Amino acid sequence: MIYKVYKFRSDIITALFTLLLAGCSIYAQNPRTDIEKDKGLLDNRIQEYHENVIGVSKNGLIQGRDAIKAYLLRLKSSEGTFESYKTHYKIGVNQLLEYEIGSYQTEKGGKNAQLIIWLEEKDSRKKIFEISYKMSGNSEVPPELDKVRKKWVRLCNSHNSGKLVEELYTIDAIYYNRGRVLRGQEQLSREYGYMNNPSYKLFLQPKHIEMVSDDIIYEIGVCSGSYNLPYILVWKKQQEGDWKIYLDSNY
Repeated sequence: MIYKVYKFRSDIITALFTLLLAGCSIYAQNPRTDIEKDKGLLDNRIQEYHENVIGVSKNGLIQGRDAIKAYLLRLKSSEGTFESYKTHYKIGVNQLLEYEIGSYQTEKGGKNAQLIIWLEEKDSRKKIFEISYKMSGNSEVPPELDKVRKKWVRLCNSHNSGKLVEELYTIDAIYYNRGRVLRGQEQLSREYGYMNNPSYKLFLQPKHIEMVSDDIIYEIGVCSGSYNLPYILVWKKQQEGDWKIYLDSNY
């Protein structure tokens, strides 16, 4: 009887040990669950963002790293994990800033276009500004975009900032400059008051234009004249069919 008890206990111990080894083997192959892996990947991605980052999506402004993280979590739930990223174009603004246009694919086959402002700060590279829109369609850049840009230059150099904003910017237009965010035609018109100086001159030379979708275009170019620096524009097609500036940024 004693032998049988010991044998029974020995069998239990052997079975438990076998299960433990099996569990260790599985854990060795998969040291973290999918949730933990996803969390790690997301945490790593969040570290790319400055704590005061400004984001823009089809839903409007996203302010701060915590808000960006919440946005990415929502995006992941609908699109799956974020996969390969590809840079399409980038240009240095100065020793600390860089503009970049790129795109990344998602697990479910979606593709998002990004326009990013990078900042070198304390030996680290952080995103201080990011625009993200889903890519769709294979449309070519419309020829009328060049006409609208030329009209922008003409109105700017005729020192009529009010008319420029009213005719060429969307009602909810955004202006981003050195961490400041202005919204709406009234604020932009006041900000662009410096264009009304008779000696002010500015010309725009596009360097890279990205057709994101049928109604969104990214543009990076270089200003010349009263100042010589790269600029960012996001164009949005209106219901009437004309193209207007939804976002304008420069340093």
